[in-house]
Amino acid sequence: MNDPRIMVVDDDQVILESIKDYLDDYSIRTFYDSKEAAGVLRREYYDVIVGDYRMPDLTGLDLFMEGKRYNAYNYGILLTAYADKDLLEQFINKNLVNAILEKPLDLEALKKTIDEGIRYSIAKKRKEEEIRELKQKYEAALKETGYLNEKIIGTGTGLKQVFEQVKIISTTDESILLTGETGTGKEVIARTIHALSKRKDGPFIKINCGAIPETLIESEIFGYVRGAFSGAYSDKPGKIELADKGSLFLDEITELKTEMQTKLLHVIQEKKVERLGSNKSIDVDFRLITATNRNLEVMLKENTFRADLFYLINAFHLHLPPLRERTEDLGELIAYFLDKFTDEINRYDISVEKEAIEKLKTYHWPGNIWELENVIKRAVILLDKNTRNIKKNAFDYLFYPPSASSESLDTSLENLSREIIEKRIDLKTIESRILENIVKHFNGNIMEAVRNTCIPKDKFYRNRTKENSPYGGA
Repeated sequence: MNDPRIMVVDDDQVILESIKDYLDDYSIRTFYDSKEAAGVLRREYYDVIVGDYRMPDLTGLDLFMEGKRYNAYNYGILLTAYADKDLLEQFINKNLVNAILEKPLDLEALKKTIDEGIRYSIAKKRKEEEIRELKQKYEAALKETGYLNEKIIGTGTGLKQVFEQVKIISTTDESILLTGETGTGKEVIARTIHALSKRKDGPFIKINCGAIPETLIESEIFGYVRGAFSGAYSDKPGKIELADKGSLFLDEITELKTEMQTKLLHVIQEKKVERLGSNKSIDVDFRLITATNRNLEVMLKENTFRADLFYLINAFHLHLPPLRERTEDLGELIAYFLDKFTDEINRYDISVEKEAIEKLKTYHWPGNIWELENVIKRAVILLDKNTRNIKKNAFDYLFYPPSASSESLDTSLENLSREIIEKRIDLKTIESRILENIVKHFNGNIMEAVRNTCIPKDKFYRNRTKENSPYGGA
């Protein structure tokens, strides 16, 4: 590893010379002119920056802000003779500095602080390098399996903590529970864990517990033998058997009825499965990953989910944050979707202005990544052919729905309320018809309906089962 690089900026030449003499074993570059130092930070990286607050041309605040803008340093030390509480809060709240030293300067205290900054920077760079290597390994594994060539976005920012945990648990065989709202990327994380595990050469078998009708779920999971039921003309292995030597991903596990939860519990405990219509036990070896967007604590209290099953699947819990809690990833996500959609419509060099991105950071994103994808797609499609820059007013509709629509909605709700009060229709029927109409709008494609409306997919599938509707799946 190269020697840590240190920048010291102060308009007092005596202080600069004193620091350089005292720390003569360190790789230090000093600047008397803060403007010159800021210019250097636009093209060079430093592990530690030491900067005075009061300087001509650029203050210490301006200098550190410029450094942050270009990601030019890891650890900041502010020197000041003015113990202004409001000033110090600015530096700390903006995450510009890690330490503040008062003048007159104690060189030994400065040395200790710089040493601390070097250790911090080395540890941070090592962690970032581990994440980069892990990300490359993950992407290579996915290309080998042919599952996905999309970028993983947020591993260095909003999803950093999750990805660090993924690195640890992927090396084990522990059961993993993934929780998070619809559209937060639970399946991508599940596939990541598999791709990084020792089971990566084995199968990754997914079961959407909310998508399979109740009458078929048992035979799909456990399999069956010939003659087990009407229509069972030959033996068929279940999903659990197919996951042998690989990973079994149970998406929306909370949609399983209690009876199915009990049967699944025995399989997980015994690592044996019996096909429907057979008494023969088949040994199975799989790594279990489960996911849900529901509140399991509430379900446990209501006794709608077995506590013993919960403890089995929850050996390691990963919660995926919603987009509104990782808005620092918005810029990179938007850039990714712009590349994707501009390629589809043969329009290039389209960008979203900085003010628009800042505005989008204040939106609550109930549909998470799926909603963002549709928002950017809409903006690209509606962009004037003579314009390449998407401005913030393109997203006004997210914050200010048209009043005409609001009036129309109010009228519709009033009419529906009257129908319910007069018992001409019930709430479940209204919901069922709305869901059916949405799916019809997307030509029977449930996953398209989910992506465009951000309604959880299990609602559509459950509705299809209840109504026995003819519309298709993803």
